[in-house]
Amino acid sequence: MCVMQPVKADYRALMSLVIFITGVLVVGALLAPPLFFVTQSVIQSDPEGALASLLAKKEFPSYFNRAAMLAAFVGLVPLLRSLRLSWAAIIGDVTARAGWKQLLCGILFAITGILVMALVCLETQACRMKPEPGWSAWALPVISGLTVATLEEILFRGAILGILCHSLGTRRGLWWTTGLFALVHFLKPPVDGAIAASEVTWSSGFWVITQLFRGFSAWNNFVGEFLLLAVVGWALAEARVKSNGLWWSIGLHAGWVMGMKYFGQIVKTTPALRDGDLAPWMVRNTCKSIVSPIVGVVPVLAVLLTAVAALWLLRVRSAEKAIASTTK
Repeated sequence: MCVMQPVKADYRALMSLVIFITGVLVVGALLAPPLFFVTQSVIQSDPEGALASLLAKKEFPSYFNRAAMLAAFVGLVPLLRSLRLSWAAIIGDVTARAGWKQLLCGILFAITGILVMALVCLETQACRMKPEPGWSAWALPVISGLTVATLEEILFRGAILGILCHSLGTRRGLWWTTGLFALVHFLKPPVDGAIAASEVTWSSGFWVITQLFRGFSAWNNFVGEFLLLAVVGWALAEARVKSNGLWWSIGLHAGWVMGMKYFGQIVKTTPALRDGDLAPWMVRNTCKSIVSPIVGVVPVLAVLLTAVAALWLLRVRSAEKAIASTTK
C-alpha cells in the first residue's frame, strides 16, 4: 500500500503545481542565456580543455533544460513547505538494503525490454548497426541513466506524485502525475537547436518556450513520442506507489535510459524509418527528452510489457510479505 495516504480532494495543489511549473519555465528562460554566455567564455579561453570538449557541441536549448531543472529543485523547498509535506513522505519507507535490490531488478527488467525492442528494430530494418558500433562505450549511458533517473524520480515520482496523492488521493494523483510527466517532457525543446550560438541573446530563453509546443503539430510525433512518455510515466508512478519507495522507479527509469542511449550509439536509422514508411509502428524520434533514436508503437509495447512484468513481480512480493506478516 502506498505510504502517501489519500485525503479529501484538494484541487488547490494543482494550482500550486501550475504556478510552480510556470515559474520553472520563466526562471529557466532567464537563467539559460547567462549560463550559455559564461560557458562560451570558458570554452573560448581554453578551447582544448576538458570542459570545452564536453560542452562545445551543446546547443542553446540544452542550457534551457539545465536551467529549468535547477529552478525546479530550488523551487521544491518552498513548494513542499507551503503544502506541509516532509521529505520522508516523498521518498518513502524502503530501507537502503532492500532498495539496492529493487534498483538492480528495475534496471535488469528495463534493459531486457530495450533488448527485445532493439532486436525487432534490427529485424525490420528500421535501423542498422554502425560500421564501428563502439561496443565498449557503455560508461556514459550508465552514468547518464543513473543521474537522470535519480533526479527526475525525486522530482516527479517523489515530490509531484507525493503532493498530488496527498491532495487528491492515490489514484487521481497517479494519473495527474503521469499526464504532467508526459506533457513536461513533450514540451521540451526539439532535437535540433534551431538557433546559432552567435544569435543567442538575453531573451533567447523565452524564444525556446515558444518552440515547446511544436511536437503537437505532427500526428506521428504525438503517437510515437507523447504516448511513449505517458506509458513510461504511468509505469514509474505505479512502481512508486506499489513499492512504497523510489528505488524500483529509479531502476526502471535508469535501465530504460541506459538501454535506449546505448542502442542509439551503436545503430543508425534507415531511410525507411526517416521517411515514415514504418509509421506508426516505428517513427524517427525528434523529442530531445527521449534518448532512443526510434519511437512509436513498438517502443511503447516494449516499455508496457516491461512495466507489466515488473509490477507483477512487485505484486507477488507484496503478497508474500503480507502472508509472512500474518503468520508471525
